[in-house]
Amino acid sequence: MPMQAASEQTEDKSPAAVDLREPDVIKGLRVVKDILDCTDEQLHSRQFILKKILEFGIARNPHATQARWTRWHNSSRFGVIQYPTEFADFIKQLLTIDIETAVEIGVYWGASSYMIAAFLQRMNPKLKYTMVDINDSAVAFGRFSKLLNLEKLMPATSQNLLGQSFDFVFIDADHSYMGAKGDWLNVGRYAHKAVAFHDIHGHEYDKLNGGVVRAWNEIKDALVMDHSIFEFAHSPVRWMGIGLAVKDDGPAWQRKD
Repeated sequence: MPMQAASEQTEDKSPAAVDLREPDVIKGLRVVKDILDCTDEQLHSRQFILKKILEFGIARNPHATQARWTRWHNSSRFGVIQYPTEFADFIKQLLTIDIETAVEIGVYWGASSYMIAAFLQRMNPKLKYTMVDINDSAVAFGRFSKLLNLEKLMPATSQNLLGQSFDFVFIDADHSYMGAKGDWLNVGRYAHKAVAFHDIHGHEYDKLNGGVVRAWNEIKDALVMDHSIFEFAHSPVRWMGIGLAVKDDGPAWQRKD
């Protein structure tokens, strides 16, 4: 989800909005507990992963391709902002990587972050998951952080982490070409094991000098010789999509040959 303007993204803390979110937060906390307590067989089951994503709930979205997920839309705006089956396959692939440190640049309300962190923490209890956004808008962060090993860096951007390295970097912030490319240059290229982008088919951002589509295609081309490339794109009309580059071996992002 892109880091939107503060007027669009700042958390609505009015009594009505908080009351509407509460059932969705309670449901989300229950799902996180289920994931942390799941068996090894469940952890690696695509059906289990997808089931938990849908139980957490999907953020309401007016896009026509979201109609099939209507039964699982949350009442509030708090929910997973990913195409559910793409997100399930993405998480399943992440679980094949030994991840101990991770950072997500652009977390919006935080629901997708909580889901990724829950699965990765179930795989590796030492996980530390850092959430970064230009607005301090993560819903119920204090409650989710009692279950998950979360750190919050808000308000901030990838520039605040310039040159720092993590096992895994997930970029879903400024969807302009320069913004997405900048997040990779600041943090993504220093990832020890994997880097991912959301909205690799987000053509609504093409007008922003090519947007994430252009940035991902260029970065993918630069990494393809020493990374395994995965693209998760299930929408009937090309939209959203997640790109994942997993390092094979060697200091790939520092290599210039």
